[in-house]
Formats: sequence, structure tokens, C-alpha cells
Amino acid sequence: RKQQQLRLSHVPVITATIAETKSSASDRNDDDDDDDSLSSSLSSSCWDRSPPIWPRSFIIAQDRVPDIDSRASPATTITYYDYNEGANLIQIFPSSTDDGSSSSKVKVTWDLELNTGKSYYFTPSERKCTPVDFPVGILRPNWLEGATPLGPSMSTWRRTTSSSYNTGDDVDSTADRLVCGWTKADFIDYYADAETNVPDSWYFHTMKASFRVLNYTVTNEDGGGSIDADLFEPPDYC
Repeated sequence: RKQQQLRLSHVPVITATIAETKSSASDRNDDDDDDDSLSSSLSSSCWDRSPPIWPRSFIIAQDRVPDIDSRASPATTITYYDYNEGANLIQIFPSSTDDGSSSSKVKVTWDLELNTGKSYYFTPSERKCTPVDFPVGILRPNWLEGATPLGPSMSTWRRTTSSSYNTGDDVDSTADRLVCGWTKADFIDYYADAETNVPDSWYFHTMKASFRVLNYTVTNEDGGGSIDADLFEPPDYC
């Protein structure tokens, strides 16, 4: 009798589980319908929305992936952009050397662009620097204004969820993502997440290379915030 009671005591649980399963399946179907509706709405909006405006200060880590006929090499880049400081610094970490050694053993190039009309290309490990006249200054936050929409597409590459060049919270984006694209002046194709507007990747026409976002951190927009202003000072050997 005790065993019978035990068996019977599970019947409502099983019944409830079946009901919950049906309800869960129904909810998933509703969720799928909602996701399809959202995706369709976002896709349509890609053609009509204005291109993104950059925050005034951010840090972004990217993989540089060149085309087979590009003169650029594979690398990881970290960009420190601060419009308030009038400065943009790109640190370029080569992925490997010709003999296949790791990036930690090769020189890191710094590309410092300033609104002073100067730009500096230097390698701290070798204390070598090349100053360049740079009258145009750094990109304005609304530099994509007037870009032509490319419409929606799917971003299928996989972001790195952990990186030695991590500059902020890791982004778990292992699934395909809907992105909106814009192109401007035979210069760049720019893609941003259709839902969040976070940069996903961009492609430089002349360089023939894609820059795929690994990590993206918006810093204090009121005054530069967490970016160390010393990063924007040219070294004494420049």
C-alpha cells in the first residue's frame, strides 16, 4: 500500500510536468513568433534608420582580418577614442611573425592621431617614431552622417568571449547576429548590431581588411573618464 501511495503521489507531478511542458512549448512558439516579428521589424528599420553616432569616448578591441590580396597582416587592435581629448590611439598587436612566433614576441605599433594636426607612428620597444602631418584631425562622433544604407545582413563570425586584449566586459555573442550596414565614400562599410547599435565590424575598402569587434566599452562621456590621458602624449623620442 505504501508503494502504491508513492506511485500515486507522483501522478499529479507527472501530469503537471506534461502540462508545463505543453505550456513551455507554447511559450517557446510565442517567443519564436515574437523573435521573428522583432527580427522582421529590425530588418526593415535598417533601411530607414540614421547611421550610428559614436559616443565621445570608448575603447574597442578588434581582430584585423585582411583579404587574401591585402597588404595588411592579421592583427589584434585596441583603439582608445576620446573626442573630448581630441585624440585617437590605435595599438596594433601582430598576430604572428613570419616564422610563426606569437604576438608577444613581436613589436607593437602605436598609431596616435591628434586634433593638433599631427599623427605619430611609433614602436615603444624600439623607441622609433615617425611624425606625420595630420591636418584633418580625428573622426567626429557623427562621421558616418550621409552614409548610404546597405540594409540588414547576418553577422556569422564568432566573437571571442575571453581575450588577452580584453578592455571591458566580455561579450557572449556566439550566435549569428542581425546587423545593419552603411557604406561611405568608397572608404568604409560599417556594421552595427540591429538591436543595440553596438559596433559589430567594419571593412576598409583601400586596406582590404575587416575589423571584427571583440570587446567594446563606452567610457565616461562627460570628460574622457577611464581612458588614461597619458596614452595620448607622444613619447619624448618623437
